[in-house]
Amino acid sequence: LGMGLRRGMAEDAAAAGTKLKLNFLLPHTAIMKEAMVDMVIVPSSTGSMGVLPGHVPTVAQMKPGVVSIHNGEEIEKYFVSSGFTFVHGEQTDICAVEAAKVDDIDPEAVKSGLSQSENDLSSATDDLGRAEAQIGVDVYSAMQAAIETK
Repeated sequence: LGMGLRRGMAEDAAAAGTKLKLNFLLPHTAIMKEAMVDMVIVPSSTGSMGVLPGHVPTVAQMKPGVVSIHNGEEIEKYFVSSGFTFVHGEQTDICAVEAAKVDDIDPEAVKSGLSQSENDLSSATDDLGRAEAQIGVDVYSAMQAAIETK
């Protein structure tokens, strides 16, 4: 981006409101629709991305991890399997394939799923089997990290 465009985006961010409009959507339901929040942190494929009001327009692919929604002293945490985050103007849309509140995740089910996925990975005999098992390992490992840091 040219310096003038960057400066304009920075000036727009400085003039932005103090709240961010958030839509948090799943294929079958809306977790939040037009909620006014202070900040959102999403697990993008390039690392954690914090979004404040006035953030530059962005499209980010999400990896398995935790979406943190900050509003005053409250922080809501959701585990997402994948999806995309769209930041535009004063609105952010989080479109996830699957999501669950971190507090609702059963640690024993995660431990069991991770163990099964690791077994599947070590016994896979073809590329498809290895890829499917690796996805399971990645998702369950991310879930385990999410519940250990809640």
